Amino acid sequence: MLFISKYKVNTEFMRECVSRFVTAYPAAEFLEGLNLVGRWHPTGDGWAVIITETDNASLITEWALKWSDLCEISTVPALDDEGMGPVAHAWVQTLT
Repeated sequence: MLFISKYKVNTEFMRECVSRFVTAYPAAEFLEGLNLVGRWHPTGDGWAVIITETDNASLITEWALKWSDLCEISTVPALDDEGMGPVAHAWVQTLT
């Protein structure tokens, strides 16, 4: 399952957060079974989006807790177009 996490770095912790980010080894940051799909960082705003994939939601929770001292993080499950298509189609059928 895919998860979208949006996180905002607390301003007072920006230096520490960036330092941790640039010295982190991605393979060590993500536990076995939690795969990084990608991260996107708008320039100069202090927030970012990360997409991860796992069959075990507790792993994304554990990852978020590692950063919770520096960031506010919200995570939601996500569907790609292939997964959303049948759901949207079924919903549209209920409208007619």
